[in-house]
Amino acid sequence: MLAAVVGLQLWLTQGMTILGASSLSANDPLAHALRDADTLLRRFGLQETVEVRIEPPSDWTQLILKEGGTVVRVPDSLAAVAAVYALLEEKHGLAFVHPKHTVRATHVPSWQVLAIRPRFRYRGFHLHTQHPIELTEALHDPAFPEGEHLVREYIDWLVRNRQNYFEFCLLRTVRLSEWVPYFTQLVSYARARGVEVGLDLSLRMQQQYAFQLMPRWRAKSRALRMRLTQLKETGVSRLNVDLNAAEFVGKAWGPWIDSLLMYAQALGLKVMSRQHVVPPDAYAVGDFRPSDLPPELTICVHSVMCYGLKDTLAPVYRCKDFSHLYQTILTEHKRRRVWYYPESAYWVSFDNSVPVWLLSYLRSRLEDIALVEGLVEGHLTFSSGWDVGYWLFDWSIARWSWRYAYDGREAKPLPSDGLIRLFGWDTLYWERLVRFQDSVLVGRNVLSYITPTTPIDEISWTHLPPFQPRLPVPPWRIYRQPKRYRSLLQPHLEGMAQALASWLPWEERRLADPHLQALHDELKTAWELTKLRVGFRYYWLRALLSQRGSKVEARLIDSLEWYVDGAERLVQRLPVRYPHTIERRLCRSGARGCKHPHPSYRFGYLYPAVSLHFWRREIGQVRDGRWGVLYRNLWNIPRITGLW
Repeated sequence: MLAAVVGLQLWLTQGMTILGASSLSANDPLAHALRDADTLLRRFGLQETVEVRIEPPSDWTQLILKEGGTVVRVPDSLAAVAAVYALLEEKHGLAFVHPKHTVRATHVPSWQVLAIRPRFRYRGFHLHTQHPIELTEALHDPAFPEGEHLVREYIDWLVRNRQNYFEFCLLRTVRLSEWVPYFTQLVSYARARGVEVGLDLSLRMQQQYAFQLMPRWRAKSRALRMRLTQLKETGVSRLNVDLNAAEFVGKAWGPWIDSLLMYAQALGLKVMSRQHVVPPDAYAVGDFRPSDLPPELTICVHSVMCYGLKDTLAPVYRCKDFSHLYQTILTEHKRRRVWYYPESAYWVSFDNSVPVWLLSYLRSRLEDIALVEGLVEGHLTFSSGWDVGYWLFDWSIARWSWRYAYDGREAKPLPSDGLIRLFGWDTLYWERLVRFQDSVLVGRNVLSYITPTTPIDEISWTHLPPFQPRLPVPPWRIYRQPKRYRSLLQPHLEGMAQALASWLPWEERRLADPHLQALHDELKTAWELTKLRVGFRYYWLRALLSQRGSKVEARLIDSLEWYVDGAERLVQRLPVRYPHTIERRLCRSGARGCKHPHPSYRFGYLYPAVSLHFWRREIGQVRDGRWGVLYRNLWNIPRITGLW
């Protein structure tokens, strides 16, 4: 019996010269891609013969199916890397949904000629490692178990999804003497795979242990030059420098920005900064106006959560909407390089920490990509955790950063593209799920009624700025004066009741592929958890509005306990791909004894979700009347805000 021939054969044609794949340099990105593609094809029992023709530059890369294989026409070898993975996706159905999961999709278009083109020159992801997410310790701690493997795994995911930029938040708790050699190896691997690497840091931001280029109590000029030199040793090419002292706290650095640019340019480093979502006139101290910054500085315009640039309501960070961000893009792209910097998860006490699965991210990110294409040089996605189904958002955004034309007809992307590609079935069904949830949570602003309060809300609702969507009045006021607020909240309760009654079911399906079935079941669980959260807060608000100590209040609290029991059964079904993300207490690996982790949070980012921390705390608030910020407190506020 003859074994099946699987794997990849490749011929590289450049002019009249024909070369084999083995002729490529070991560190060439295309050579890496071909070896990776060969491994993937063998894993799935597939084979492919590819002829790569490097031809004069063109906006589009073409893949042409012919008898016996595929011809790829590309302008250069980096475009060939993207074409190889597009071939695996679009011909063989491979879907690179998660750094740990590659599956074969069931619903892939048929074609004879496929053309692909990037929407942006730079397409990448920012891992917000100020939060204790999957790779926070792996990126900071050389001794973290399998840390280098986990980071390389993520870099492979970026390349497979045709991204070419990666950055993360460097924290000032890192030991540079140990970290620089470690991270140099990771940067070298990323560059060999065609990915540019940057670092997110600050001049002197206090909160959440942000790395500071100019630490307090040191000679500024010397510290700035020394730290830039140390970071350059790693091989990074960009620094994304936060110029604020904290959120809502601006700082005028004057000539120090010119010094930063001068020193960085001398070292060959490109410098970016960001316009945060806070409107310029809403800062508690100072302000931030991009028009005041040198034109050599690239600006990343940062929107937050699941709201889009054109949404009519975005009640976060003292915003009514994000029109000021869109105006910045329209104005600044005429005088400087601009990147768009939206989020696919926020965390803290929102989205995946609650947990709820917000499909509005799919709608808003796709709409924004179409809106800013042609205006911005780069699209940088702020990612803050992949579990509870949030991997779907990162994967979808990565795919949407490219255009696809099948047999001369360009495909129109849909928010539900990822669901359709993975599970097939009726396109309208998936679109209805996304549009229904988005219309309820964002369109009707139900998000403001299901989101937990933050410590900032509880310290001072009136004087401190809001971060997340929240109730129109503090919940403790409703609890203490239910009659006064009943007429205000009753219409919203009726709307929540209608949403629960009309909540679309996630249809039960059985898939032949067990890996696809596992992904489907995870998303189904996340969908059901979100409905439970809406129901839980509906009864919680009713309990706030009931008479204290009454039988009605007691029955409503019993209903809340029932919802928590149901949510607990659901969260136990969710996969845990990185065990440290659910821990209540994290320790830094490789240190003698137990040492605190690098971020200002001492628990994994999924701990609030798997423990249903916010749900249980809210029951205690209404049952015991405990509304202080320290009641069942999860946050070390002085550490997070940078007071120590």
